[in-house]
Amino acid sequence: MASQNIYSRKISSKEAKEDFIFVLKNKLPFFPPIGTNFELSNENISREVMVESYPCTCRGPDRPHEHYFISWEGLAAGDKIEIAKDSESKYNLQIKYGFREVFD
Repeated sequence: MASQNIYSRKISSKEAKEDFIFVLKNKLPFFPPIGTNFELSNENISREVMVESYPCTCRGPDRPHEHYFISWEGLAAGDKIEIAKDSESKYNLQIKYGFREVFD
C-alpha cells in the first residue's frame, strides 16, 4: 500500500513533451489548494510551483472536466517520480530516470 505522504507516477510522453506532472483528481488534497504556490525541490533545484488546471473534453463534449498538473521541465517519458510532503508548503521531488535513448 502506498504512503499517503507520497505522490508517485510514471511520466507519460505527453507530460514529458509539455513539461508537466499530471496530478490525479483524487490526489489533489495531498497538495496545497489549486493556484497556491509551494516549494518543490529536487537535489539542488528548488522552484516555486502550483497545481494548475485546464478544461478538457477528452471524454466527449457532454462530459467536460478539468485536468490538474504541476509545471516541471526536464522529465522524460518513463521516468518515475515521487513527491514527498515535508510541510504545508515544502515538497521534495525524487526522479528515478527511465530508459532514455541517446543518439549521436
